[in-house]
Amino acid sequence: MNKSAFVELAKHLNSYLQKKETPYYSLIESSIHQAEIQNPWFIKRFVHSMLQSIIQISSEESLNFYTKDFIPTSNPKKILVIAAGNIPMVSYRDVMDVLLSGHILIFKPSSKDNVLMKMIFHILQDLYPELKNNIHIIESPIRSNEIDAVIATGTNNTAMHIHQYFSHLPRIVRNNRTSIAILNDQTTDEELRKLADDVMMYFGLGCRNVSKLFIPQNFDIQRIFTAIYDYGFVMQHHKYMNNYDYYRSIYLLNKESFLENNFLIVKESQQLHAPVANLFYEKYTSVNQIKDYINKHQQDIQCIVGNGYVPFGQAQFPSIDDFADGINTKKFLMGL
Repeated sequence: MNKSAFVELAKHLNSYLQKKETPYYSLIESSIHQAEIQNPWFIKRFVHSMLQSIIQISSEESLNFYTKDFIPTSNPKKILVIAAGNIPMVSYRDVMDVLLSGHILIFKPSSKDNVLMKMIFHILQDLYPELKNNIHIIESPIRSNEIDAVIATGTNNTAMHIHQYFSHLPRIVRNNRTSIAILNDQTTDEELRKLADDVMMYFGLGCRNVSKLFIPQNFDIQRIFTAIYDYGFVMQHHKYMNNYDYYRSIYLLNKESFLENNFLIVKESQQLHAPVANLFYEKYTSVNQIKDYINKHQQDIQCIVGNGYVPFGQAQFPSIDDFADGINTKKFLMGL
């Protein structure tokens, strides 16, 4: 098991974030710069947020807990990981699980994110050269008879094609999801400030980003705008603001009601998935109303933020045993 490799990786990433000495400082810094040039959505601030998440799940304490019942295989299989590119290094968790399990990683990077994960691989292989035989990066299509299992993340359309092409192989295929938050009369201003991270981090592009709120009938929606004040820097991002301007124009043309603060549109809607620069909300009168909605849309909801659920501000920092789509990749890999 390569647990020590990830613990050491986390230490070097943390040293970088703390601006402390690490032999990989220049590599990390240049990779982040190159990634933002390639994909303008990957701003340095949000890449640092993902590094913090990686550090959290790769700590010695976290991995000791996670691997206590993790039995590495004695018969390594070739596992294809098809990465998404909506947020930086979103495939890290799948990569870690494959390598911890003792299987061979066949990694297909997203065209939107083919710099940062290569940086991660470089550090891992430099720290533990024996991993070079277990990590293979492919840029071109791969034949299904060259692998033994698939873990893939993408759009609903991509997921359909992957299911068809790899129908004869064990597979985990994830598609489009989003997250919701439940507010109540006791929700504090501090909790709303934390909720701002759940909504705005990564420009709202992640499946763990909150795109819809459930609020009590008498909730003052203006509190949301106060809470997200610190995210005003997104107004300097042209791609984000293009989305804001586009949807604002559409709503105005259609004479639809909405609220705005120059960088976020807040709109009452029964829809679940809100576009970039939008946040939907729905008023509720009973908890059963929310439960019915969740049951109806459970296949489209990644996580729920609120009291009794994921704590406010933690949607983008899942614990190591919080699996995407609720599918236990550890059990999947141990069962191959």
